[in-house]
Amino acid sequence: MTPERRWWNTAGAWLAIGTGPAALVLGAGLADRHGGPVPVGALLLGGVAMTVLLIVPGRLGLRPPYGEGRPLAELLEAYLPRGDRTVVGALMALAMAGWLGFNAGLGGAALGSLLDVPKWAGVVVLGLPLLAIAAAGQHRWNALALVTTAAALALIVVIATHGSPAGEPPLDAGFGTSTTLLTDVAVFVGYVAVFGLRAPDFTAGLRGRSDLWACTAILVLPTLVAATAGTMIALRSDSADLVAHLRTSDLGTALVVVAVAAPCLTSFHSGGLALRSVTGLRDRPAAAVIGVAGLAVATTGFENALLPWLTVLAAVLPPLVVPLGWEARVRRRQRRPPRPVSAAMWLPAAALGVALTIAGVPGAPLAGLAAAVLCTAGTHGYHRFRSRR
Repeated sequence: MTPERRWWNTAGAWLAIGTGPAALVLGAGLADRHGGPVPVGALLLGGVAMTVLLIVPGRLGLRPPYGEGRPLAELLEAYLPRGDRTVVGALMALAMAGWLGFNAGLGGAALGSLLDVPKWAGVVVLGLPLLAIAAAGQHRWNALALVTTAAALALIVVIATHGSPAGEPPLDAGFGTSTTLLTDVAVFVGYVAVFGLRAPDFTAGLRGRSDLWACTAILVLPTLVAATAGTMIALRSDSADLVAHLRTSDLGTALVVVAVAAPCLTSFHSGGLALRSVTGLRDRPAAAVIGVAGLAVATTGFENALLPWLTVLAAVLPPLVVPLGWEARVRRRQRRPPRPVSAAMWLPAAALGVALTIAGVPGAPLAGLAAAVLCTAGTHGYHRFRSRR
């Protein structure tokens, strides 16, 4: 079991996600899609959805009696069959390669603007040194989390004060239409989809539920603030392009480069671990494969497709959270032999969410989550029926 920790021992990782440049681009994308201010109700409901997706898996890492006090890899061994763990590892590896492509693409575009070189050159100049640092081990770059968080916070201030004042406020009263509301909430679900599933890695050993709520707050609240600041990008420049908006400010552009460094390193590290669980590669070769794939994606302009990417993530990963949380609750309250979480509880729901997303159905990821609840409830009900027979 992981030694006891308090919320401030792991706060850096949560704050780094909440203040990352991706949150700014998320807000800019929402404003660009709405063609104006973002409904405040969508922002608040998005915050509620993020909170749920962080609390449910994050509780698994808490020390007993509130959780099991173990990180994600150990929890998956206790909850999922080997074949299902392979599927989850492959999905996590693909997700981290995508996040690397986004962050390296954003930082590479900013670096290319500063150096007056093509974007692909900026991606290479930024990405290859970070890959070398990541290969040296997490202990070598852990301090960068503090630097990148400071840079991201400074970036929010720069964006809030950069350029001429907007003619309209970044937020609008109300919730918008039902269609836009579902789509907006799904984007926020996708934003924390990967980190939410990995939450036990950052809650393992936390003393109690108050620590989990504190960690969740320092991710969700800064994300909402950063997204609000990001809406100013679209309102002031009629574009969701963060780098283009800051191109006249060398300081702001440089802050983008620094702010994406730690997210890139985390993607190398976490993606390598996920790929290693699937292929059996060693740490460095696995991180290198993720690095090559992610940097190749970064040269394609992937950073401009954040909202569709988040919608796909929201459809694929969150359905697994439902049966994990359900089975954990049953194990805490009932003294029966633990049952593995079967693929039937979440994989069809994830497939449904992806299919509806491709079909352009608004709120498709939320339909996938609802389907996961039904599949999980049905499977547990079937087991109860058989045990009574």
